[in-house]
Amino acid sequence: MNKKRIAIDMDDVMTDAIGRFIELYQQEFQEDLSDLRLPGRNLTNTVPPERLEAIKQYPHQPNFFKDLEPIAGSLEVVEQLHQRYEIFITTAALEFEHSFTPKYNWLKKHLPFITWKNIVFCGDKSIIRADYLLDDLDRNLKTFTGTGLLFTAPHNAHVTGYTRLNNWQEVAAYFLH
Repeated sequence: MNKKRIAIDMDDVMTDAIGRFIELYQQEFQEDLSDLRLPGRNLTNTVPPERLEAIKQYPHQPNFFKDLEPIAGSLEVVEQLHQRYEIFITTAALEFEHSFTPKYNWLKKHLPFITWKNIVFCGDKSIIRADYLLDDLDRNLKTFTGTGLLFTAPHNAHVTGYTRLNNWQEVAAYFLH
């Protein structure tokens, strides 16, 4: 019997990239950027315009993706899903030149049961052949041919048209019960 396939994004689904933006902003400007976590917020409508271009460069820094904090529940639920489904981690690691190795190391450290055969570093997720794609960006879900599941993040609070999973407890309920 073939297991169904779930493709899972990393940034702002399994890892807290928003937290890294907040951390680096605090270091650079000595100001709080925690409003970035509020529903409907993103860099463009949260960061002062004169700082926006500098902040958008953060993911290009060598250590931006290193040791990102896991999103609460993600590691445990992915491990549970792995028992019933074929799991593929599908992450954009080519947009930011320093992201590939830190992302790969994060996966080896936190999800050692996911083998290299089930890790897909890509740019365009339309190439992914799976039954489900769990992602925070609707641009990736639009081109996906299976069932797209929107993982809630502040920047997608107003996106509609997809089944929305707000946290990893809801992911577990969707797939495991």
